Amino acid sequence: MITLLGAAPNTGNQGVSALCYSAVSGLAQRGIATVNVADHGLGRRQTRWSIDGRDIDVGLIGLSNNRRLWRGDCLRTVAFLAQFGGLGNAAAHSVLSSRAVLDVSGGDSFTDLYGEKRFQAMCRTKRLALDNGRPLILLPQTLGPFKDSAKKAEAVDILRRAHAIWVRDSKSYEFLKSELGSDFDPARHHLGVDMAVLLPTTQPAIAVPSVIDGWLSDAATPVAGLNVSGLLWQNAEQAQADFGLADNHRRQLLSAARTILDSDPNMRLVLVPHVNRPENDPESDWEAARALETMLQSEYGDRTATLPQDYTAPELKATISRMDWFAGARMHATIAGFSSGVPTLGLGYSDKAAGVFEECGFVGSVADLREMDAETLAHAVKESLEMRAQTKHDLDAALPALLQRASDQMDQVAAAIRATEV
Repeated sequence: MITLLGAAPNTGNQGVSALCYSAVSGLAQRGIATVNVADHGLGRRQTRWSIDGRDIDVGLIGLSNNRRLWRGDCLRTVAFLAQFGGLGNAAAHSVLSSRAVLDVSGGDSFTDLYGEKRFQAMCRTKRLALDNGRPLILLPQTLGPFKDSAKKAEAVDILRRAHAIWVRDSKSYEFLKSELGSDFDPARHHLGVDMAVLLPTTQPAIAVPSVIDGWLSDAATPVAGLNVSGLLWQNAEQAQADFGLADNHRRQLLSAARTILDSDPNMRLVLVPHVNRPENDPESDWEAARALETMLQSEYGDRTATLPQDYTAPELKATISRMDWFAGARMHATIAGFSSGVPTLGLGYSDKAAGVFEECGFVGSVADLREMDAETLAHAVKESLEMRAQTKHDLDAALPALLQRASDQMDQVAAAIRATEV
């Protein structure tokens, strides 16, 4: 048995879910099918996921970085009880019984950029394995940046003690080599690719709205997809300051959407939420997309529609794969695009997008929102759209090697698990 941490499938963030499904599916294909996944529920529950035509039995264990010490899902409580054999706690028992503990840190959260609480959560989950003698394997993720020297030292201590580490960009790999020094071991420390490259597709259980499905089914109708990030849209002025964007993101995205629709009178635009949140949540992609659709209606009528936030990560990838071009700031939405052979433009607001795209072989496919105002971004979108036929050709040629590399990487992860002592 193994335990998977840092990839809860019930956060509403379909990027994190994509990492979860990719890991569980990839390991099951390699004969490692007994997996407990830490989520934000309570206790231990058993479920069955149908992924890529395979039914996989998965255990869910509640594990959250909260202050409710009396609850069995509290990370601090789990760590305490693990010292005494778990004492009936589901999460502690899962970790103690695991041959290895895998941790993906949500892909990009092993950093101090997101505040003290998240940083401590990332460290506590990893120490839960290390402090109880369980081999810790870090799945492909971004490391850092770390602005605080004490936090960097804490993170490096964890990295030094890990059984094996995969990172998904060259900057993280150089950080690993630099900080580990003589402890760096190329047999244990690997430069890889984001696991979501191998995310299987699943046909949506809830039918795609008929208008959108009609566009996607008509070979004569060009369809572009655009992910609208609630993180950047909802409080655009604060986001501009926090991430150093070159312009207000609402202006950037409105300009991009107009450029898409002006590129061809037959073009249709589907706005794709990738982080699902309740009504009035400040990070809701769906509310941000609906707001952009309203702005566009007076000028473009019914040529734009918003996909409901009803779909899982594999279902979203299946839908995005039917499009002719895609762009977005949620990185795993764009990975769903290019890994399906769809010409894709990433809208980067940190270094992670460029690093992941580069490692996947798509240098130059990211428009940096920190450097492009609305007008400059519109030009980048126009250029990307005009080149989509050539990009499609290049993708078709490059994808087999990328998919093989991602598959080989999962082989190596499975081998690392099996190499641990029972």
